[in-house]
Amino acid sequence: MSNQYFYERGNPRTTEQNIAEGGIVEPLYFPDGSRGVNAVLPPFAEISRRGDGFTVGTTTLFAALVAVPTTTAILEVYNNSTDKLMVVSDLYAIHVLSTAVVQGYGIYAMVTTSKAVPTLTALNLYSLSGKAIVVPTAASEIVTGVGTTVVDNGWRPYGNSPSFSLEAATPSMGWSANIDGRLVVPPRSSMCMHVAGSLATASAWQCGFSAYMVELPQE
Repeated sequence: MSNQYFYERGNPRTTEQNIAEGGIVEPLYFPDGSRGVNAVLPPFAEISRRGDGFTVGTTTLFAALVAVPTTTAILEVYNNSTDKLMVVSDLYAIHVLSTAVVQGYGIYAMVTTSKAVPTLTALNLYSLSGKAIVVPTAASEIVTGVGTTVVDNGWRPYGNSPSFSLEAATPSMGWSANIDGRLVVPPRSSMCMHVAGSLATASAWQCGFSAYMVELPQE
């Protein structure tokens, strides 16, 4: 981290200087006047504090696919902003209903190219910093859809699939996959998710993800 620099009143300071002095508790300022934060804070702490983060997920149980997804997204979240990127931090899946047979699954996701707004199925956007729930509309900054038709733009699995017990349970298990910004949804594009595995019958799921709406340059 020695090549990361922070600023206090316009003066460059290295990460080591900040930490060596016990962490600067007063605001740090970048040369353009914007405020920065101390490197001692965990990743995502400052952007979460600003209230730019949310988590969203399906609310109706669905069956896993038994093939790699193609043109159906069980969850589609559309970036309807004009100047913000949707930066994904993690994906999750919950195996709500299970059956006592050997089985395995994966969380699949993709980012679409520019497309039309999906048909609205309003799913609550829950704040990552204690702010009020946001319910999307067909014209809001974020539009949610369920079971939508999409164009395949490179579905792939994310995270490590856990070991599945042979004992039936309700719920069976849940897990998440850290993305840490490796999936970025530009304006007029969507984040899409599904679950695929070896068994579609007697097995039901929920899935979702967390992300941040960030004003960053778009290349």
